[in-house]
Amino acid sequence: MKLFLKLTVGTFATGWFFLLWCMQMILASDIPVAISFDEMQGFLQTFAISTILALAYIRFVDDTKLHYFLVIPILLWSMNTIQDLEHNYHPYDTLISCVSLIGCLLIFLYSILKQRHKVD
Repeated sequence: MKLFLKLTVGTFATGWFFLLWCMQMILASDIPVAISFDEMQGFLQTFAISTILALAYIRFVDDTKLHYFLVIPILLWSMNTIQDLEHNYHPYDTLISCVSLIGCLLIFLYSILKQRHKVD
């Protein structure tokens, strides 16, 4: 039962961060990109809360292995960040991409560190 619950939470986390990526794609889909300050602020607040919840989950649950589930969202955010930086898109879009990639990487690295600390 514990394994099923952990798989469900991991799948939910992957789906949630994928939906956040989709939301960012919708915000930046206008040509030219015109994200308002309020839209950026709302997205960053949602992402910050999601990151804090994921970090708390890793902190308080043993053997989460959440890093396996976050590989695809990290790849999506990294491709998006590289594209934004390379093509000099809207500053709010670039900020959202960079912060989101950093947040996913924090979750990923914390999960790996906790897993390795448990093994030692």
